[in-house]
Amino acid sequence: MSDENDGEKPIFFDLFCYMSSSARALVDEPKLYGPLRLLETMERIIDVMETNEMSDEFYRELKKKIEENKYTVMHDEERFIEFLDEIVKMLAKKEKEFLDQ
Repeated sequence: MSDENDGEKPIFFDLFCYMSSSARALVDEPKLYGPLRLLETMERIIDVMETNEMSDEFYRELKKKIEENKYTVMHDEERFIEFLDEIVKMLAKKEKEFLDQ
């Protein structure tokens, strides 16, 4: 198998490292850390999108919303779950926009 990236770290390598270490950590962490880790993965994917000029206002707003609310899991579980519902609704609305095009 040839090395197509000429020794450069592949664009998603750091994300894979984060996801695999998160998966392992979740074995011993509280249940609600799973959703937190998924939100952080979304942030990291958006970071890659931004670096590669693939992002737009929707993704910047999504990332901002995640950054501002993800740690509510530490002190207000009910609010955190409401926030997760808001993210799902935000993405569902965007999906509808795609379908309506």
